[in-house]
Amino acid sequence: MANPMKGEVDIEACGERLRLILSFNAIAELEDEAGQTLAEVMTSLKAGSVRTMRLILWAAMRDHRPATTLRQAGAVAEELGPELGPVLGRVISTCGFLADLSDLAGEAPAPGKPEGSDMG
Repeated sequence: MANPMKGEVDIEACGERLRLILSFNAIAELEDEAGQTLAEVMTSLKAGSVRTMRLILWAAMRDHRPATTLRQAGAVAEELGPELGPVLGRVISTCGFLADLSDLAGEAPAPGKPEGSDMG
């Protein structure tokens, strides 16, 4: 069972239960593969990039399935169909490392967080 306190999300796809998490290492691999910072990746996602959606799903799968390929992530994305967006939304919303990206994207700050505050 997924541990939401750790940012884990369980889904059913391709006949299997998959556990997704955007851990620190997963985000670093995502940045490496994309050749972009996390903020740039999120901007690309917001613009509707299918490549970015697949890449985020791939990164989120790798903690529990390190051998996952981009093509395998794409197959999962295809099976999820219209549920892909909500799944990625859950994975991203449970990821503690993404909490400050709302400021970078020009969105309202998270509840309890003063406008314009940052980590450093």
